[in-house]
Amino acid sequence: MEQELKTEATRKLITEKAFQHFYKNGFKSTSVNEIMKATGLSKGAFYHNFKNKDELGVLVVKEELNTRIYNAMISPLYAEGEAKTILRTTFLNKFQAFTSDEKLMGCPVNNLINEIGGSQNLLNEALKDLIDTWVQAVVKIIERGHKDGSIKPETNAQQAAIYLVSSFEGMRGIRKLYSNDLNWNAYRAALEEYINQL
Repeated sequence: MEQELKTEATRKLITEKAFQHFYKNGFKSTSVNEIMKATGLSKGAFYHNFKNKDELGVLVVKEELNTRIYNAMISPLYAEGEAKTILRTTFLNKFQAFTSDEKLMGCPVNNLINEIGGSQNLLNEALKDLIDTWVQAVVKIIERGHKDGSIKPETNAQQAAIYLVSSFEGMRGIRKLYSNDLNWNAYRAALEEYINQL
């Protein structure tokens, strides 16, 4: 039991440090040596827990990125209340909460998608599962809005969900190009207007 806890703690430490390095420097640019140096553990500890960097990347997506997206963008959609208000609050509150560093660095999910998307591997599959889960949560809140009357019945839930998730992620990527919030604020206003007209 004690060994299992130690192994779990080691895997968690490696995963957390890997996430920080992938977010700051990119997945491909980050070496196993850099990650292990940040943990203070030996390279042998890495290979005792992971076959390779791709396997670690999958765990980063499933543990670190899934948790971040779930807590910020999925869990709030299941709150009690009027669907459109919940949808608006979830997207706009998160959008306004990003720090200056997060604006400059972009979204860790989007960054990873842009870096490795399209490859046929487990890391790509883990990213698709994450996005699919997010989109389906948005679909469900829109369908709830159909029932409570806050969202027009003719609103196509799947199309609106894909648009909301992809535009939100897209703006996070675009913001990395600019040193000010002019486009960021314009998008925020457009996002609110889009949700209001659903």
